[in-house]
Amino acid sequence: MNDNKTKISFHGAAGEVTGSRHLLETGGKRLLMDCGMFQGHRSDADAKNRTFRFPPASVDAVLLSHAHVDHCGLLPLLYKKGCAAPLYATPGTAEIAAIMMADSARLQEGDAQFYNKVHAAQHLTIEPMYDEEDAKLAGDHFQHVEYGAPFTPIPGVSATFFNAGHVLGSSITQLDIDTPGGRRRLVYTGDLGREETLLLETPAPPKDVDYLVIESTYGDRNHEPLVDAAGKLADTIRRAWKEGGKIIIPSFALERTQEIVLIIDKLRHDKTVPEIPVYVDSPMAVSLTEIFNKHKEDLCFDTEFLAYAKSDGDPFGFDYVHYLRSKEESQTLNNKSGPMIIISASGMCEGGRILHHLRNNIEKENTTILIVGYQAQGTLGRRLQDGEKKIKIFGLQHDVWARVDTLHSFSSHADKNDLLAFIKTADPKRGTFLVHGDPAARAALSAALVAAGIKNVKCPMMGEEFELN
Repeated sequence: MNDNKTKISFHGAAGEVTGSRHLLETGGKRLLMDCGMFQGHRSDADAKNRTFRFPPASVDAVLLSHAHVDHCGLLPLLYKKGCAAPLYATPGTAEIAAIMMADSARLQEGDAQFYNKVHAAQHLTIEPMYDEEDAKLAGDHFQHVEYGAPFTPIPGVSATFFNAGHVLGSSITQLDIDTPGGRRRLVYTGDLGREETLLLETPAPPKDVDYLVIESTYGDRNHEPLVDAAGKLADTIRRAWKEGGKIIIPSFALERTQEIVLIIDKLRHDKTVPEIPVYVDSPMAVSLTEIFNKHKEDLCFDTEFLAYAKSDGDPFGFDYVHYLRSKEESQTLNNKSGPMIIISASGMCEGGRILHHLRNNIEKENTTILIVGYQAQGTLGRRLQDGEKKIKIFGLQHDVWARVDTLHSFSSHADKNDLLAFIKTADPKRGTFLVHGDPAARAALSAALVAAGIKNVKCPMMGEEFELN
């Protein structure tokens, strides 16, 4: 490494959506922004996740934007492989990420045990990337930093976290860097919240930006209004009630599960849907919901949600919502007939209890699989969303007779218009790097930015490096 240069390189979520890993090098030090797990087809994900393009021990500090697994999921492996750097995050992100990493370790172990059992005759095996001790090791390195409080992760760099509006605790990271060419401000959005939200405040763009590293997940399209979500969910519930079927919702345990429960509560309160039982089948979602309740008055929640929470008293805990922790509780759902709603992780159907619910119900015509979040290319969720009629779960083929619907209103990511407005206001003077987006989405956003007069727009590829001057 040339100590006289300041540069950034991209080691994940470059030309794809998941697995964010961006490395800043300046003054002989290395600062890693996020260390996420790539989510996709098992063999492709395994190859991308088990190796790093830089020695983990060479990292001097880590900044975590938020606690989704595609941003924090490889931190245990990073520390397992020799990293000893401080890990900076907001208190909310640190608390949630500890739960997410431990859950990821348990899911890997459980999936490996089941896969190896099913394929014992073929002598096919898979191994977890890390265990719960590795997750704890990563968590032990957390340094809590409040929003708006500057800190120095490495010499010559002042960092500040601001609300990103994406999920609880999520942050936009502002870095003021001493470079050979002078002081430069780089802003990394992580995942950026949308203008219209159910829970969190809308993020405000930083000012005087030189370089902007920004997600582009929905860079080619806009979301349907959130107001449409309640009506479509109500229609799905009424249909399941009539048919006696199950609604299976693969949902991210963080934010999306709480949003779904909140909308169901409002529908029940307004008496627009029948009193259908709801099962949140995810130990992690249960723990995260407890954190939401604990922090509902002291974090960046939207004023409308705070007013509802105050009038309701317990906006996520109702007598008809059954929060399941144990495997035995989860398995009892296999023998229960509908109608019912099962909300379970993972959100892209790549692991966890959702796979067992799909395996037991996907061949039933009165089952509805309701997609409520982004599905990355190569994931089982994406294949279901795209209408594939034969899919494999744990390596075993199943015919898809269930109805597969998508609610496009739900997303905690900024859409095209949100991204354009944010970038125009931030007005980066020296360069904009588009990450965390499929090629088509990045290309569309890049073209829109160029048309709007934004200069030096880059779409970095895996491993690509740029000097910041």
